[in-house]
Amino acid sequence: MSESSTEPASQNGIDLGALAHAIAGVSAVVLGGLMYTRPWAKDLFALLMIVAAVSAVYFSWRHAAWVTGHWLAMVPVTGVILGYLGWAWGFTLAYVTLWIAFIHFVIRGAKSLRSPAAGQDSA
Repeated sequence: MSESSTEPASQNGIDLGALAHAIAGVSAVVLGGLMYTRPWAKDLFALLMIVAAVSAVYFSWRHAAWVTGHWLAMVPVTGVILGYLGWAWGFTLAYVTLWIAFIHFVIRGAKSLRSPAAGQDSA
């Protein structure tokens, strides 16, 4: 079997991992906003943050891709833990830092679409 089966999707295909990550991120942003008005949303938001942290650690370890930004991605999880320990502001910390990460990745994605290297392999 070739090594290409373990690599991310080609530039011509859809990267399912990135798509799942984007859907989970948008869902977490929505649920985070709802947690201030709907009690059930807080637990779902917390669950998504924990799943995101565990998957980030796993994939970073699996692909030897741990970078400084991954440490910063743990701040929302820390906020969730603080929230469940009784400090209600922990959930707000988690939500605010999630928004910072979300905006960062939107900007980063927009920059990558405008880069000259983005369309070179489309031939």
